[in-house]
Amino acid sequence: MPFETLIAGRLIRGRIDAVFTGRPDGGLDRSFDVVDWKTGSPPRTESERHAVSVQLAAYRLAWAALAAVPVAAVRAAFHYVRHNQTVRPADLLDEAGLAALIEQIPAMD
Repeated sequence: MPFETLIAGRLIRGRIDAVFTGRPDGGLDRSFDVVDWKTGSPPRTESERHAVSVQLAAYRLAWAALAAVPVAAVRAAFHYVRHNQTVRPADLLDEAGLAALIEQIPAMD
């Protein structure tokens, strides 16, 4: 699912690989799981984990906007295909955190 969204006044574009509905326990509610498939290896260091989690945080915010649901209703994960490993970062940035991070990047003219 391609998306475009504004965060901190910057246009963010991406492509969400998969979105699943419902709760992990099988219950039905208006919640979603955004999954980004990865072909490489899972991050090895804290710095690498933080870097990739920024992408997932943006995808989570974008899907919440597209589905018109609160961000709290959207979970997010990476699935490392070659390792058959799903990773759900527990500390994904919210909109304010992601905006603060983006605002540190100089705008390109």
